[in-house]
Amino acid sequence: MSTKKKFTDEWKKELSKEAYDFTQNLTMVKLVSTIDSKGWPHVTFISNNKAKSLSQIVWGEFMHGKSKRYIQDNPKHGYFYMSGEKPLKMLQIKANFSHILKAGEDLDEFNNSPMMRYNNTMNVWRAFYGNIVSVSPVQKITIGKIIKGIIFNIWVKGAAKSGMTEERLDHFGKEIFTGAMNPKFLAFIDPDDGYPIVLPCFQANATDYTRLVFPRTMFKEQLECIPENSKVAVYGLNSELIAQMVKGTFLGYKKYRGVALGLINIEEVYNCDPPLPGVIYPEIEVLPEITDFEMP
Repeated sequence: MSTKKKFTDEWKKELSKEAYDFTQNLTMVKLVSTIDSKGWPHVTFISNNKAKSLSQIVWGEFMHGKSKRYIQDNPKHGYFYMSGEKPLKMLQIKANFSHILKAGEDLDEFNNSPMMRYNNTMNVWRAFYGNIVSVSPVQKITIGKIIKGIIFNIWVKGAAKSGMTEERLDHFGKEIFTGAMNPKFLAFIDPDDGYPIVLPCFQANATDYTRLVFPRTMFKEQLECIPENSKVAVYGLNSELIAQMVKGTFLGYKKYRGVALGLINIEEVYNCDPPLPGVIYPEIEVLPEITDFEMP
């Protein structure tokens, strides 16, 4: 009896020399995927992030965000690296959180890097370590498949609107997730082992303020592993590096004008940028200030 091959069958238990060297590049997309307090995937862009050895990743904290808490509450997490120049290449990693250091050679190296050396307001002050569980080969990202996905979206996304009028995305979010060439990355939790995985999903696009759609023109094998009705996250940024992340339910695939689109119902919008990263939809209720302490 034959069993269906899964994309992770080609993953190894540690980095190759090529993969190790790939993570050392300073000018590339470097994402850390964690699992939030609700059990949903969460994605953070962390530039101070590289392989320390063939079996361990180290990354530095200079802005306090929720991913640092999530990784301590749930040690299963992942890494994603993508080169910034052509040909585009990528690397995916599953790992377990190991420990934190507040001093040492790794922090010194991060703070003396060209990116941080002349930063007088913030330094990298904690180093987080992850032990590698499995790692993909270094893979090429085919530009033709990105363009094909953009063309499909132009053709069919208008037919896939949710019909809801609520504005869950704000102005920046709508611009980010409708920009055809804006980089977007989808995160899901692997149902086989519970580790979050990030993959490029440039073809994702907002049909309106409440729904994202994507054709399976890139990384079809991985996209087809996402369980229907599971929670996913999509991290996007524009040319000015303004970033937002949407989280919601993957509704499966439905055909529109002959093209099968994956549907994501937006349930949460997360501002990824300083000074205050956090949820911007749904709005957090703010209770009125209490000024009268007189007992009845």
